[in-house]
Amino acid sequence: METNVEIMAKHISAQADLFGTYAEGLYQKCLTILRKYDAKNRIRKIYITGCGDSYFAEICVRDFFLKYTGIHTEARHAMELSRYILPYEADENSLVVSISASGAVARTAECAIRAKEKGAISIGITTNPNGRLAQVAPDLLYIELAENLGLAPGTQSYCVSLLSLYCLGTALGYLNGTIDDQTADGIFSYISETCEAMRKTAEADSDLIHKYIENYFAENNPFKVEMYHVLGEGPNWGTAQFGVMKLLEAAGFDSIAQGIEEWAHSQYFTTKPSTHTVILAAKGQCHERALEILGAVTVKDGKKVVIGEEKDDELRKAADIYIPIIGMENIKEEFSPLVYAIPLELLAMHISDHLGRSGFDFENKPWVKEENFRQIFHSRIVSLKEEEDGR
Repeated sequence: METNVEIMAKHISAQADLFGTYAEGLYQKCLTILRKYDAKNRIRKIYITGCGDSYFAEICVRDFFLKYTGIHTEARHAMELSRYILPYEADENSLVVSISASGAVARTAECAIRAKEKGAISIGITTNPNGRLAQVAPDLLYIELAENLGLAPGTQSYCVSLLSLYCLGTALGYLNGTIDDQTADGIFSYISETCEAMRKTAEADSDLIHKYIENYFAENNPFKVEMYHVLGEGPNWGTAQFGVMKLLEAAGFDSIAQGIEEWAHSQYFTTKPSTHTVILAAKGQCHERALEILGAVTVKDGKKVVIGEEKDDELRKAADIYIPIIGMENIKEEFSPLVYAIPLELLAMHISDHLGRSGFDFENKPWVKEENFRQIFHSRIVSLKEEEDGR
């Protein structure tokens, strides 16, 4: 029987092929749905929502929507959107995109229901055609993963959510007149290049990260890892949160995700030699600030683990441990979450392997699984009508 680590390794290696498998069909499906609703003349505001990895994916792609559709876009957690925003803001000129890979998350399904009640365009994204979301979303982007690779921290499903959103944003931008055919084709070509960089990065960084774990999890190392601060900004604020979730799911390693800027106002004060600060330093708006923050980590005697482009010599010199992105240079920041997630996935996988534990541990503690699923999947869904009737 394969271990969670072996399964996770398969997930990571399979991600680079997903775009080539699904992109064209997803894009055409997006165009069909949006044309049905006369998106060009109707949509004035976009809400993207979900929980967990789905929520992190929408944060990563929000800036892409803003840039390529020209429409105000918000990435909101499902509970926040459902209970606190949709009742007051959504209308027939809103697009609500609800994401749940499992298709079973109650709060996300609730968003789809309430969006429809408010007269908004409601689209679901899922890998489960029989789940709750598929049953309640008026329109659906369904992605059938080619192979069930088993229960492990989700990386393939997360990547599929990102790709679906890139396709939806491109289709909306095209119909909206913000981009033309040539630009749309260029987006897909660029994503294909990024997927190849994902493959090369996964191959090149696995041994490097394994050696780093062997060294910095050793009992006799004075810089032995006790806490990770994972920092990202802009699109990679979602990547940082995703990385922390993988550390939790894969190895039960509880860490802190923080914005690059906010770290200086908060976790700076708790950084110490056993704190390893992982900075996602993509080329773009956050790069200069990331370099400044690295100096602050040094002042606090923390370890600096930097993820950046292979030929970024300035970053490499500032790092204690440098994990390179291989195969592309000057990656456009709005596409960088695709490849910058890879080192974090590998980090989680190797920590799980080194510690010999999984974060789920559902096999040994079935009652934990039962309660987890009850909380997420079986929570009561309340429509706006039911809420109004109950007042």
